[in-house]
Amino acid sequence: MSTGNVNLDILLNAIKDTAPDSSDRQSTANAPVVNLIKKRYPNLSPAEAEEIYLLVSSALMANQGDRSELVVTAPPSFSVKARSTVNTVSSMILRAQNSILITGYSLSGYFGDLVDCMIQKSKSGVLIKFFANGLEGQAEFEKLLKYRGRFLRIYNYQKPEDPRSSLHAKVICVDQSKTLITSANLSYHGQEGNIEMGTYIESATIARQVDEVFTKLLFSKVFLEYM
Repeated sequence: MSTGNVNLDILLNAIKDTAPDSSDRQSTANAPVVNLIKKRYPNLSPAEAEEIYLLVSSALMANQGDRSELVVTAPPSFSVKARSTVNTVSSMILRAQNSILITGYSLSGYFGDLVDCMIQKSKSGVLIKFFANGLEGQAEFEKLLKYRGRFLRIYNYQKPEDPRSSLHAKVICVDQSKTLITSANLSYHGQEGNIEMGTYIESATIARQVDEVFTKLLFSKVFLEYM
C-alpha cells in the first residue's frame, strides 16, 4: 500500500508494524509511532495522536483477513506461480455451502459435471443465482433451466438499444466470502485452452459488493428471471 508520499508511507508502515499491539494503549511498541504522528502533526495533543494511531491500526487489522491470488489459464508447459482457473472454479463450486452467484457468457459441455453439481447443491438448499447472456439452445444451460426453482434462480440479460452489448463479466461468488473475477468463459478453452487471467479474492466486503451490483441490475430490469 502506498500513499504516494514517502513520509506518509513511512508513518503508515510504522503503524502496520505495531498494529497487533494496538489493544494495549500503554504499549511501549506503540509509543514511538504515536510520537511520529505527533511530530508530523504538532498541533495534535498526545491523546489525539494516540486516537489517530488506534483508529488507523484498527482499520488495518480489520482488513488483515482479506486475501487475493492470481488465477491463470495457460499451456501445461508454462510454469507460473498462480492458481489454475479450472481448479479454482471447480473448488469454489464443489465447496460452496450456502450460495453461489455465477455469470455465464458461454456454457459448454465441458462444464457439464459442475452444472450437475450446482443442480444437486440447489436441491440441498444452496442458493444458486446464475446470470446468463442469451444461452438458450446450449445443452448445459437447457439442463439448468429444467431444474430452476426456489434455490436455482436463472436470470437473462436484457439487451438495451445497442444490440452488440452483452453480459461479458465472468464472475463466481461463493458463500458471500470468496470471489473469482476472470477473463475465462465456462468452456474448455476458457478453463484450459486459452491464455486467461483473473483474481481470486477472499473478502466478505468484495463478495457483498458483487452481490449488490447484480441486485441493482435486477431491480433496474437489466436482467429478468426465467419463469
